[in-house]
Amino acid sequence: MRSPSRIACIGIAMGSLAAAGRARQTPDTYGTAVESYLRVPAVAFQPYRDSDGPVSTTGDGFSVPVARYGSGDSTFTAPLNLPAGALITSIEFDYCDQNQVSTRSHLKLVVTRWTGNVIDSTPFLDSVYDPECGFQVLDVTSSNIVVDNYFNAYYLLFFHNVGNGSESITGAMVGYKLQVTAPPGSPTFNDVSTNHPFFQYIEALSKSGITGGCGSGNYCPDNPVTRGQMAVFLAKGLGLAFP
Repeated sequence: MRSPSRIACIGIAMGSLAAAGRARQTPDTYGTAVESYLRVPAVAFQPYRDSDGPVSTTGDGFSVPVARYGSGDSTFTAPLNLPAGALITSIEFDYCDQNQVSTRSHLKLVVTRWTGNVIDSTPFLDSVYDPECGFQVLDVTSSNIVVDNYFNAYYLLFFHNVGNGSESITGAMVGYKLQVTAPPGSPTFNDVSTNHPFFQYIEALSKSGITGGCGSGNYCPDNPVTRGQMAVFLAKGLGLAFP
């Protein structure tokens, strides 16, 4: 267990994160315009190998954040549960690094295929020496990492090279945006061609099983929507149910 002053340092640093860092937004799991965030607490990170333990923590997990670190050179991993089809846009590394002389600890996103092969990994996010803890943010939008939970697995990897508690992770955050599926090469409906302004969105509704059109192979894009049809669109699109 670290000293009370060390614990207070973590609490102060994390408490000032919203003011000092990027603008925070309320997590939103609907819509494609706003970036949503998945918070990964330090306690979610587990030793990658038996030799990476024992795991050490600070704080009680309630009044202050918990920080994790291991003995010596240690690697920790934490799984990510993200919605399928989402575009991963950013990674945030929250850490405490009070070691002036060591090489820095780091965090990265790793994507593995169901076969176990690593298929993608982002550049490292390195810590920076800071007596009062800190964080780093990496924009990974250009990597075009689209979540595919059927074939792939997603996790964060944290590494540090000292085991005296001077380098630890206090958590991480992954930003993502929901997307509308890319349109197919040929149209499903006779009256919605590939150059129709709503082609992509109509095809997404069709492929999701939300609508089958208006009959005879048509969608009738200019017809008004009744309240009954609206109920079908919303209930199927959101997966609504009742007890």
